[in-house]
Amino acid sequence: MELMKEKIYKNAPAIFLSGGVILWLITFLIDRYYYQNQIVVWMPFVIIQILTSIICGILLKKMYGQVHTDALTGLCNRKYFYKKLSELQNKAPVSLILIDLDNFKNINDTYGHIAGDQVLQQFAEILRSDTRKNDTIARWGGEEFAVILPRTDTKEAFKIADRIRMIVENHIFLNDGIACKITVSIGIAVTKEGVNADDELFIRIADEALYRAKEKKNYVIAVT
Repeated sequence: MELMKEKIYKNAPAIFLSGGVILWLITFLIDRYYYQNQIVVWMPFVIIQILTSIICGILLKKMYGQVHTDALTGLCNRKYFYKKLSELQNKAPVSLILIDLDNFKNINDTYGHIAGDQVLQQFAEILRSDTRKNDTIARWGGEEFAVILPRTDTKEAFKIADRIRMIVENHIFLNDGIACKITVSIGIAVTKEGVNADDELFIRIADEALYRAKEKKNYVIAVT
């Protein structure tokens, strides 16, 4: 049911447009057979109806996106993260990556919170570029991020996570002429096929792996 709702909201502009086109077709047929081709009279009203439908669809889609989107980074928020995690639990193996920006407080203290926000936004772009289309990327909170990898085993998840780690390590983050570098620590948990793990337990396992990675900094630890 939730998946159906999501599809409806995401495709709202197309659905409303289809409704407007159907209305135009009905109006055309009625006019042709009952009003002797006076379509010119009806056309402005039909056009207004179609335009109104499209605008309503776009607004509905935008509102739905805002409810599930982190305002700063444009990634999914925690509410949407939990929703997707529950949906994907039956598609094992599922990997969960938790990412923490190492010593992020130092960036805020040294360069200011605006610079810190821009680092978070640039890091979000790295995640978008270096994950797959079907992966779910979310801002977990503060400088922590989460990525859900459906149908991904430990080996593949570690490969993706370590690639992200290396890209961040070599990336120069820019803010109004100020350049800085950061590293990330990453924890990974993976569900096994045929085992439907509790969401909170799954997250806790990934969080424990992240905690161990943070002790080393710029490190990836996977728990199977």
